[in-house]
Amino acid sequence: MRIGWSCLVIPLALVAIAPLHAQRAKISEATQMIATYPFSEPNRIPILTRDTRLYPYHSFEGYSHTSSPKAWKVVHLENDLIDVYVLPEVGGKVWGAVVKRSGHEFIYRNEVLKFRNIALRGPWTSGGIEFNFGVIGHTPSTATPVDYVTRENADGSVSCIVGMMDLPSRTHWRVEIRVPADRATFETNVLWYNPTTLEQPYYNWMTAAAPARNDLLMTIPGNTTLEHSGLAHEWPIDAAGRFLPQYSANTFGGHKSNHIVGERTDFFGGYLADAGYGFGHWAAPDDMPGRKLWLWALSREGGIWEDLLTDTDGQYVEYQAGRLLVQYSPGADVNPIQQAGFDPGASDSWSDTWFPLEGTGGLTEASRNGAIYARAEGDHYAITVTAFGNVTDTLRVWQGGTRRLSVPLTLEPLVPVTYTLPGADSTNYRIQLDRLGIDYRTNRDSVSLARPWVADSAATLVIPEATRLATSARQLALGRRYPEARALYQRVLQLEPWNRDALLGMGELELRRGEYSVGLVLARRLLQLNTYDPDANFLAGNLYRELGQRADALDSYGWAARSTRYRAVANVQLAELHLAGGDQNEAERYARRALNYDRVNLPAREVLAMVARQRGDAAGAARLRTEMLEIDPLHHFVFAEGFLDRPDSASGARFTGMLRGEYPDQVILELAIDYVRRGARDDALHVLAFGHGAEINAWRAFLADDPGQLNPAADLAFAFPFRRESIPVLEWAIAHSVHWSWRYLLALNLWGCDRPEDAAAILASLDQMDFAPALVTRALLLQAVRGQDPESDLRLAVARDPADRTIAITLVQYLQRSARWADALAASTAARAKFAGDFNLALLHAGSLLQLGRPVEAIAILDRTNVLPSEHARESHHLYQQARTLAALDGLDRGQVKVAERHLRAALEWPEHLGQGRPYQPEERLQHYLLGVIASRRGNAASARAEWRAVLEVSSAGPSLVTELARARLGLGSMPVVPVKIDATFDDRLVARAMGVRP
Repeated sequence: MRIGWSCLVIPLALVAIAPLHAQRAKISEATQMIATYPFSEPNRIPILTRDTRLYPYHSFEGYSHTSSPKAWKVVHLENDLIDVYVLPEVGGKVWGAVVKRSGHEFIYRNEVLKFRNIALRGPWTSGGIEFNFGVIGHTPSTATPVDYVTRENADGSVSCIVGMMDLPSRTHWRVEIRVPADRATFETNVLWYNPTTLEQPYYNWMTAAAPARNDLLMTIPGNTTLEHSGLAHEWPIDAAGRFLPQYSANTFGGHKSNHIVGERTDFFGGYLADAGYGFGHWAAPDDMPGRKLWLWALSREGGIWEDLLTDTDGQYVEYQAGRLLVQYSPGADVNPIQQAGFDPGASDSWSDTWFPLEGTGGLTEASRNGAIYARAEGDHYAITVTAFGNVTDTLRVWQGGTRRLSVPLTLEPLVPVTYTLPGADSTNYRIQLDRLGIDYRTNRDSVSLARPWVADSAATLVIPEATRLATSARQLALGRRYPEARALYQRVLQLEPWNRDALLGMGELELRRGEYSVGLVLARRLLQLNTYDPDANFLAGNLYRELGQRADALDSYGWAARSTRYRAVANVQLAELHLAGGDQNEAERYARRALNYDRVNLPAREVLAMVARQRGDAAGAARLRTEMLEIDPLHHFVFAEGFLDRPDSASGARFTGMLRGEYPDQVILELAIDYVRRGARDDALHVLAFGHGAEINAWRAFLADDPGQLNPAADLAFAFPFRRESIPVLEWAIAHSVHWSWRYLLALNLWGCDRPEDAAAILASLDQMDFAPALVTRALLLQAVRGQDPESDLRLAVARDPADRTIAITLVQYLQRSARWADALAASTAARAKFAGDFNLALLHAGSLLQLGRPVEAIAILDRTNVLPSEHARESHHLYQQARTLAALDGLDRGQVKVAERHLRAALEWPEHLGQGRPYQPEERLQHYLLGVIASRRGNAASARAEWRAVLEVSSAGPSLVTELARARLGLGSMPVVPVKIDATFDDRLVARAMGVRP
């Protein structure tokens, strides 16, 4: 058998790579000027008025059309093979990663920071790797500073650790970006922990970007792709016969979101055939089972985003690795995909490896140490091997049980070698490289999964209604949709007053709300069903603790601790209760018991550190603090303890110097609350001395029991209390201050804890409010809860703060929702006089003009408006199309056929200054129908029939009245009757006008 090398052209620079085992990676931090399209205008109106899931974050409303150089902190990690760049002030994201010798970006680096209103809070910029924790969407910290620290490791690697507290869930995430000394890969090592006593939403996706070109071929093993709702489709070849992993095959439909499942594999990636390089991700299947490919639509609908998000770097794809199989978003489909929860007190950790490919020709299989590309080429079978570090290995190949090849290899990083075997048959091969950790089989049976992706339809018929409702309620709660979850649980309890799932779920919601006595009634009912129920006991323990019933709390936690789910977290609660009660020995015993069950448990270690400090055991306290930093290098408790142990200016500076994220005061308050719960009020006061803001002021005064420390009026700008622990503190502030601001803050806190009715009662009682965002908040909440007209408060808010654009927009939107178009037009006219050039107001103004039958004026505004992505811009083209169509109908009514045709032809255009690009199959049926009517009036029957056939050829839009009109014109049906509705949509009214009917 002849075995030969393929004809490879290997640059001499690659051949000459020296062994790197004695080398060290390097890390540096510098300020770099980057062209930036900035974001601005932090919104002082609580995000509660838009999305309660995101409170207490605020949104940003201002985005720039133009760039300017801006200084950004850049952390550079490198070895002799790769460069990795991190932006700690932009969510801690990996900005990009580059192969040094070739300059190829295996993590796409966008050379501009072009922030656009896309993320949960607004600003987002493309490229790199972003770290998403919390609930579905680009994480709230994706564009703002996070905590970070850099270090050189004993093994020669270097690390940048980034992280934050996710405020709504109060969970903490950390990502170590680690570059080894001598490998062409880097790792992202994650720690995420939930120190709370509540189950929190579980969502994590590591979202990486790569260049998008027609020669891109993705390798994502699997046989099924799932939608966000869990609905399953075929992969890699869809029902229309398209090979979806090939980028150029996706010239249909809109943006693509493919979650690929069906095989137990540990890698995925892609290769740019013409450019000769690629990229990939590796992780243990149990760590990161989720694999997603996201593409902008290949039409101008997606192509426009290349302009909106980049300057010169081109389009990109996202290859995303997740802890779950899909980024779940509920839909009508019934299948096994659901939300997941993060257990109380739990911690998770995992590792991802990101790697480049150079000159391999493609990607077939990969490990954390190397990759292969295997394929049939003419009359032979070729296998290309590449390693990410220096390694010797043996390439062994079997075909049908017969060994075809066994050859030793000496591999250098990113230098591919290729072997060929006679015969073009590419079936039934097995390829092994033990040192690289690769064992590839062309037959995929051994890794194919039998997991079902479709639910048996009979299940919905036999599962009791109460059970289905309770399941749906829990899903809503895990998506942070607590009001909707509470409503469903209440329905279940009406059907089955003793339903365990509903009692438990409702009890947890009452705990979140700070309604401890109400929750305890539900927990006690659960315990009447089963006194040993661990879920019920843990819930009861939490409620008893908040109510100060110490003996009952200890008893309940003790029973809960017998369950593996609560063993560690319940013992931590027992340790904290004993520490608060002054029993250091018992506190230590329970904390060590918690560590027996969970060695990572940071709250248990915190208790032990406090005990050591209180005993004067300086060495023991220092050792414990060191251990915690080994687990979490950003653990702020450690630096707080260092200050409390030695309260001098140096230790205080170390503590505050580590508070590098967007919300240092929230970190300080979180630490103080933990100290209070452990009975260390003085420690809490010392920590709070470093903080600022209204809520911290209230806590300081409360803990000192000194009303004199309470500011007469709270500073309300970006003061968004949300913790249930702050409710009694603000109630105390109200008892000691007559100023309305403290009542307003309590109302926000209650609303943030899913008590909108209580918040509304407080806001309704307030007078003399002079803070415009507070007036808007009251207006919108009282409208939602009590149906109260918000206009007076909204107009007063505009008068109080005429310089706030968001308040003016809120008034215009309310008037439009009320169909008071003339009033809305007057309000937007006044606002546009103050905020000339604002495209959001221009779109709202054009919408009012259109509703008032003034389409030509609306068109004039739209023609000179440049739109960026925003909440108000999503319908910009639709608004333009409606205006052009109405102008055409007006022209037809006046007998101006040429004018009408001009407007209709314009309606078919997609002016991209409106911020949207043309999709493959836009909704244009009415316009084509009317063009057919014009052609018919002119006696051009062929053109008329062509336009009406164009209406029928729209295959994906579904049935419509316009389609029936076209069918009737073509003699394929009878002319339909247009229903005349008072509440008809604007599109319905346009159709009616097309038939000569005015609703």
